[in-house]
Amino acid sequence: MMGENFLRLKEIANTIIPYEITLMTHYDGQEDSIEMRGKNLNISVINENSQFDYQIKLSDEKGLAVTIPCNGVEIIEEYRNTDRLIIEIYLFVHEGIARMTVKGKEVIITNTDTDIKYSNLIIEAKGCRNCEAMKDTEAIIGYQNGNLNADIMFIAEAPGPRGADLTGIPLHGDVTGNNFEKLLSSTKWTRSDVYITNAVLCCPTDETGKVRSPTKQEVTNCHPYLARIIELVNPKVIVTLGKKALEALKEIETHQLLLKEDVGTYTKWNNRWLYPLYHPSPQVINTKIRTMSQQRIDFGQLDHNFRMRISKGLEPINYQKGEKE
Repeated sequence: MMGENFLRLKEIANTIIPYEITLMTHYDGQEDSIEMRGKNLNISVINENSQFDYQIKLSDEKGLAVTIPCNGVEIIEEYRNTDRLIIEIYLFVHEGIARMTVKGKEVIITNTDTDIKYSNLIIEAKGCRNCEAMKDTEAIIGYQNGNLNADIMFIAEAPGPRGADLTGIPLHGDVTGNNFEKLLSSTKWTRSDVYITNAVLCCPTDETGKVRSPTKQEVTNCHPYLARIIELVNPKVIVTLGKKALEALKEIETHQLLLKEDVGTYTKWNNRWLYPLYHPSPQVINTKIRTMSQQRIDFGQLDHNFRMRISKGLEPINYQKGEKE
């Protein structure tokens, strides 16, 4: 029974988009409570050694994160109303117990080939321990990444420690995520229209805990997951954000593109259009490597080319090279 509850907990973490989480703890005679509310809450199961020894991580868009070590779990009750779900869960902690109430929207997973493959991919990626430096982290992949039928896919470098690694949502929750959302809002797309992921799915840090760029080996280790994501979503346009994301695609199918020379231009790659852009990080924007104004133009040209040309089967115009319609 405990095994079934554990599997259901992992399923909840992968398929529920919470808008309210309440945690009541009873430990060593003391009681405490935490409430999280908002659009971008996240539940993840991390550091899993066995089905009786794991941790649950709760986080919100403001950067609050709570980790609960558990020796067991029991799903008490589930209340459904259309796609809305309320779940009552007991968590068995050392010399204590916690009661967690989750209210959220349930992602309805059908038995289509895409949904089955994506659900399996989520489980495999979150259980991956191929990178020694990231063996205690969890891949940021799930239904909050976006639309599995998206025509536009964004690929950044890796989850940020103050952003996606806390919220569980790529390019969200930190300054870079805010910049990206401003750029996306300058188009007619929302997050539900596109799919967003990273070249490396876990947050890379050094031995002191400071964030760093992923190594070439880490990119190599993660590229099979990226290749499967691209195959499943099958976008018409892939937008890489930054040099590392552009180079990561060479692990899947080679290309000769250089970000500095080919930014904002379209190239056929792996039977789809590849549109490399700079990363919307404060380092890039504040040092004027690619200003926010320039990046808005890049996104505007992406939006225009897709709607007026690519979606109609026409080749895109490379405005950066002076091409005219």
